[in-house]
Amino acid sequence: MSAWPNKLGVKSNAGFEVQFTGRFDAEYREAEKVMSIYVESGIHDGQPCIILNPDAFDRWDGDKPGVKLPADERERIRQNFTDAMLFQGLKTVVESGQS
Repeated sequence: MSAWPNKLGVKSNAGFEVQFTGRFDAEYREAEKVMSIYVESGIHDGQPCIILNPDAFDRWDGDKPGVKLPADERERIRQNFTDAMLFQGLKTVVESGQS
């Protein structure tokens, strides 16, 4: 279950939050960690969407350069982000064509 803490964000009772912080910026927040994500708005298959880079969920802010989260962790965060966008009526599209 999710809730709207404000007009620009979604907070889940699963322990994460997604907050839009600028026109092309969003933050995924979980357990006092933050992941800054570059986003673009668009239309995909006639639906409003958020377009992401393929590496959007690779690392937390503050991680050492070259550090990349394990694949299962990146997938979990991607799914959380996708669920938050669906709550807002938005599809998530990764630039490489995956969704």
